[in-house]
Amino acid sequence: MTGKVRDNAIFADIAVVIPAYNCSQSILKALESIFMQSTLPKEVIIVDDGSQDDTQGVVEGSEYASRVTYVKQTNAGPSKARNNAISLATCEWLAFLDADDLWVDKDKLRLQMELIDKHPDAVLIDTYASVDWHGQREETESRQKDGDVLKQFLYSNIINATSSVLAKREKIIEIGGFVDDLRFGEDRLLWAQLAKVGGVYTLPLVTVKKFNAIGNLTSKGDKNYHYRVDLVNRLLGFIDAPKSELADIWLTNVIDFFRLSFKANDPATYLLIFNDTLMRKGSRLWFTKYGALALYAKLFKSFNLLISLNAKK
Repeated sequence: MTGKVRDNAIFADIAVVIPAYNCSQSILKALESIFMQSTLPKEVIIVDDGSQDDTQGVVEGSEYASRVTYVKQTNAGPSKARNNAISLATCEWLAFLDADDLWVDKDKLRLQMELIDKHPDAVLIDTYASVDWHGQREETESRQKDGDVLKQFLYSNIINATSSVLAKREKIIEIGGFVDDLRFGEDRLLWAQLAKVGGVYTLPLVTVKKFNAIGNLTSKGDKNYHYRVDLVNRLLGFIDAPKSELADIWLTNVIDFFRLSFKANDPATYLLIFNDTLMRKGSRLWFTKYGALALYAKLFKSFNLLISLNAKK
């Protein structure tokens, strides 16, 4: 790393990976949050995923220009951008930071490295994270991990934020990096694969502020649901478990889609998900609230009345 750094700066064997897309308004704050760290990374690699704004000009005209590696690729999605950055990195550890997120604790990297020293089996360390939902509400993600947590990843993504992750580069390369044809849940798949080969731990401190737009998993019809199906099928290949346990894992993974298709008054998508889950969960599904709502969707072709009644409660 070249460029002016503070006197007596301490560096760790860490490369920061930043996928960037149309982030000219946020990238400098992200970089500032890196270079204010008490322990600095040896490398900062930005891969611009075909931005159409002035992201490149903002970075190259900034005080950080000489301290980062900046490359541009044709738009291909964040997974390919991250994989591109990983291929350029030479450090033992990779820290991930999205270009619109911030590190909010100056000791993030130092404390994560100290935790690694305590756990020689560690392949991934995350931290707590503060999530800003478009200024409408703020939540703290504080899921704690302590070693062997592979099975937990089968039920949900237990990483508090991608921008909190510090992971071992060698293991990520052995796995093959982020799967870039999944487009939905590819990060969770990689974290689960890491959990198969080593320990996953959490630093119990909010070090990241993540900014999320309020979206809807069903906003693209059933496309996102099929990505989730693809993801869960891959995850279930990681374990040998009884059929009943696999069915429970499946149901847990689609509950969000039941809920959101109901809220969106989309009975067609709801029934698609229900019929798919029925094949995996069996007839017992009819005796749950999801079965009752499926019968309602078949009869009335709409959830409007139920939505209205729920709103009055």
